[in-house]
Amino acid sequence: MLPGRIVWVIGASGAIGQVIAKVLASAGAEVVVSARSGDKLEALAAGISAAGGRAQMRKLDLRNRADVDAAAKEIVARAGRIDALVNSTSLSIFGDFLELSDEQWHEVLDAKLVGYVRSMRAVLPYMVKQGGGAIVNISGRGGRQPTPAHLPGGSANAAVNLIGKGVADAFQKHGIRVNTVAPGPIQSERFEKIRASNERVSGGAPPRASLDRMGRPEDVAQAVLWLLSDAARHVTGIVMPVDGGGTATV
Repeated sequence: MLPGRIVWVIGASGAIGQVIAKVLASAGAEVVVSARSGDKLEALAAGISAAGGRAQMRKLDLRNRADVDAAAKEIVARAGRIDALVNSTSLSIFGDFLELSDEQWHEVLDAKLVGYVRSMRAVLPYMVKQGGGAIVNISGRGGRQPTPAHLPGGSANAAVNLIGKGVADAFQKHGIRVNTVAPGPIQSERFEKIRASNERVSGGAPPRASLDRMGRPEDVAQAVLWLLSDAARHVTGIVMPVDGGGTATV
């Protein structure tokens, strides 16, 4: 579905980001995997190569615009283009609304919302010049349906949903598609931390899943693959829930 395309996956050390990179590589893309954790990136790139895929790694501090711009420039210098960008950053900062510090709020918003802004600003000039491209941002169900212990992340997700639509509208004339995938509860160590924190903060039920099972990282990765592929060539500016129907709103 993505033969020969150059895809930059940011946040590739996380449970969802790792699987996204593997699925895109298995679909024929050359993936450039980025995160702050070099050891995890090395293992991921080696695993993709061992499975017959193509992967490069580039450590990245998404909080540093100069580093983000430099990484994009390096990819284009080596590969000649960037066909697609996937943003899959998340932070495990949860807690009581009255106890979370300003610094924790800033850390989440800077890494996720502003971080996504930095990476999109880094790749969009190249995509405009080459006449097209695709971006998929990973937000989360909390952007529409808040979880009491996860309000910083939910607020960032809501903003990611909005900015994705705005950037999609602004750049569709250049043949660039921008979409967002909003996962619900996904099996991972991070979700277990959210569950425990939410039960402590609110005493309520854990975040609701549906279809009688938890989601898996593969479910999110397949949605990303479709949105990046030509099968979704007429799709831009959407927020796609991958939550088993668990969102209680329309």
